[in-house]
Amino acid sequence: MSGDKKTASEKKVIPFPNLEERLVQKGLDLLSSRDFKEAANLFSQAREMNAENPESAVGLVVSFVELGYYSEARDLCNELLHKGIGDYFQVVNIYLMVLLQLNEHREMITTIEALLDDDQVPFDKIDHFEKMLGFSKRVLEEKLEQADLKQERFEEEMKETELFKDKTESEILLGISKLADMNARPFITQIKDYLASDEGHPFLKTLLLNILQDQEYDREIEIEKFSKKRKLVPAELPPLKTGEFFTAVSGMIEDVLGQENPTQAEMILSLFERHHFLIYPFEPEKKDYPAWAAAYHVLGDEYQSGECTAEEAAGKYGADADSVMKTVQDLKEFEEISYPII
Repeated sequence: MSGDKKTASEKKVIPFPNLEERLVQKGLDLLSSRDFKEAANLFSQAREMNAENPESAVGLVVSFVELGYYSEARDLCNELLHKGIGDYFQVVNIYLMVLLQLNEHREMITTIEALLDDDQVPFDKIDHFEKMLGFSKRVLEEKLEQADLKQERFEEEMKETELFKDKTESEILLGISKLADMNARPFITQIKDYLASDEGHPFLKTLLLNILQDQEYDREIEIEKFSKKRKLVPAELPPLKTGEFFTAVSGMIEDVLGQENPTQAEMILSLFERHHFLIYPFEPEKKDYPAWAAAYHVLGDEYQSGECTAEEAAGKYGADADSVMKTVQDLKEFEEISYPII
């Protein structure tokens, strides 16, 4: 008799007949009664069964719009337009309305101009689209003018100001926070001098480097940290947390401690992330990755009154014990300089 029994995983789930159509119809009824949240739920279920169904796709877009989920509606419209799902101009009109709600006028201009250039707009709709195009251009021009005025006021305010010289770390941090929202290029000479100097907090230098990355600064600069120098182009640097060193060491720590002691692993990874911010964009050699992972294990265990020795940790990560001990000392030095400002 036991041979006739089936586990849950062996049982086949047989859907109700015409379930997809029934979900779509119920979703449309809920749209009519303005129960947009439940309608979105049903349309989502229907799309899991058939993502190409135009009724469930457009119904979900409409539900998102009515719920105020404009980012989700924009992303779904993009998908439908690229895959050719649903009535093209119905989806385009919803897409443009969503972009308007999100104040994404640059994308509105790009979309409408492409439609007009390709003669894809019906004759009776051309005037409507041209008016939308003109409106978006005016709004974008006003935004650019306001940004230019803001930049001019900022530059005038900072014209005679030294960003770094004779400034405390708190004052430098305040100046950097202002640069993050402005064009940093007018201050590039000061920034480059600070980055290349043997003084200055490594945390602040990373903040400046991130600003140059975000603003796609594509000229070579020099940076010095911990008595090491490097020339680089900020726009070409990989973002934080994506480099080989960060990914590899994080993976090692998660593999060893993730299942054994998740709480300690989380604490160690947080510590590693903070230190990585300090040393970025400098990274140790690949052969030293295991010693770094083991050193964080030792340091984390030490903070929690544990007794994991360098030799034990080295064995867990396949590292050299002497290298682990040396790296632990380096990490403790990072801790001493990271706390005053972070």
